[in-house]
Amino acid sequence: MIKSLPNNKFWKNKRVFLTGHTSFKGTWLKMWLENLGAKVKGYSVNYPSYPISLHKLIYKKKIKSEDILNYNYLKKKILEFKPDIVFHMAAQTILSEAKKNPIDNYKTNIIGTASVLESCALSKSVKLVSIVTTDKCYEENKKLKYYKENSKLGGSEPYSSSKACAEIISKSYIYRFKELNKKIVTLRGGNVIGGGDWKKNRLVPDIIKSIKSNSDLILRKPKSTRPWQHVLDCLNGYLIASEHGFKMKKTFNTWNFSPPLKNQIKVINLVNYMIKSFNYSKKKIRYKKLKLYESQDLHLSSMKANKEIKWKTIMTQKDVIEYIVQWYDSYFQKKNMKIFCLNQINSFYKLARGKNL
Repeated sequence: MIKSLPNNKFWKNKRVFLTGHTSFKGTWLKMWLENLGAKVKGYSVNYPSYPISLHKLIYKKKIKSEDILNYNYLKKKILEFKPDIVFHMAAQTILSEAKKNPIDNYKTNIIGTASVLESCALSKSVKLVSIVTTDKCYEENKKLKYYKENSKLGGSEPYSSSKACAEIISKSYIYRFKELNKKIVTLRGGNVIGGGDWKKNRLVPDIIKSIKSNSDLILRKPKSTRPWQHVLDCLNGYLIASEHGFKMKKTFNTWNFSPPLKNQIKVINLVNYMIKSFNYSKKKIRYKKLKLYESQDLHLSSMKANKEIKWKTIMTQKDVIEYIVQWYDSYFQKKNMKIFCLNQINSFYKLARGKNL
């Protein structure tokens, strides 16, 4: 069975302005958009990880530091580029960093989102703004089996509350954008994993660093449940949703993107699957409780996306692990990683079309 994939004809020659293009997800999205024939202009303040960054590895160019909090400069760049679509991915995404520097976190995730929306409101060319938020934008409610798009927004710590605010700000532009014949979609993805993530305090990078340094892997909440999904499954949702949003009659819409509930597993289960694939010893796993609040269980429903835009995750848990292991193995073998990434995108298409790899 063929599953929903981006429409090449739609994206060919589309002008796309992408904030946060140097991030893990942003770099994969830039590659995919370019592969579809879109003309992409990136806008980022820095590389998100040091000394290794996926964007640095793929594009091998120095970037100009461009801050979404510099409203006048951001507006100028959007007006100059004349994009059809704006993807807003630039954000502060690490919970521990949000706790350490809450004011900077709020500025980036709240004022930054407002700056993007206001700049797009002033651009005659922009038809759609796709705001990427998170599955953590919901108010924690232990009575709920899972969160749906109409679940109450909120947050129990600075990161999640800042992303709930980004959602509220996005929806506040609905009447202004309706008058301007522009559209807004907000995209709430579950925990995204995949090759090329090197950011600290994230599970896959921590596993890779532990393996390569032969050191202990420290887990802070091994029994927490999360909606893990591969970056390509998530970005496939963003692309399909943006196609739909560009053509929709509504001014505003939002979708969750997550694997089926049965695949939303505990941290320790995912770790065990991965270390088995990397031939890593379970004896090296240690637990350390950090003074950092995180919700215990986070189940996300993507039934709305399944129904309205025909999106579903394409990868099985086995596929996700295989893609990640193959990516890092190839990196350490010093292969051309841009070619490898594009090959993984092509393999993803084959999976979607039900072909054997």
